[in-house]
Formats: sequence, structure tokens, C-alpha cells
Amino acid sequence: MKLLIMFSSLFSFAVIVIAFIYSELKNNKHKELCNEFLEQYHYIPADVLAYQSSGILFTFQKDIFFLMAEIFNDDSFFVRNLDKNIYSFIKKQPSKKIFWIKAKFLILIFGFISLIVNYLAFTIFIK
Repeated sequence: MKLLIMFSSLFSFAVIVIAFIYSELKNNKHKELCNEFLEQYHYIPADVLAYQSSGILFTFQKDIFFLMAEIFNDDSFFVRNLDKNIYSFIKKQPSKKIFWIKAKFLILIFGFISLIVNYLAFTIFIK
């Protein structure tokens, strides 16, 4: 049982690392999306600019604004402070064009959930 939990924990960490690698590989798509936003609205939101040059540590934070606009309705509590231009811009994009945002967050969430499940299995069955 210990060996199974150990390997599944390693798998969880590997999935999280893969999420960061995928995010860095899709950095050009983020820049393309920001350039299109800049062409259409003649500015880039300050929140996005703050996280763009932050490196790998905040790689997910720079796209969270686009993801929130894609997932939630415009009158939702979660997007109440979101720039309405971001919201309308993302809603107009074809889903295939912004699928990479959902994919990178799904990979990351899967990694964290599997890590939590491994921790619970360890505390219940091993300790």
C-alpha cells in the first residue's frame, strides 16, 4: 500500500509539473490573445500586465482573468470586478481558440486533487 501511495504521489507531482510546462509552452497563445485585445481596445488591463512578466511563478495568474470571463456569467459574483471589455472580448472568441486556457487549468486542478487524495489515503491507511 505504501508503494502504491508513493507512486501515485509522484504521479500527482508530475502532473503539476506538466501543467507548468504546458503553460509555458502556450505562452505565445497568451501573447496573441493579449495583442488581439490591445488591437481591439487599445490597452491591456493592468492586472494582466502585472503578471505577464512575472515568470513561471505566476504563470497561471496571468490567464485567470480570461478563464473567469469564460466560465462565469457577467452578473456573477466572481467576475464583479472584472473589466467588462475582457469579459466581452473572451465571450466573442471561438472556444477552440481559448481551449488551451481551460486545458492548463484542468491539468493543474487534476494534479492538486490527486495530490490531496494521496494525502488523505496516506493519513487514513498508513498513519
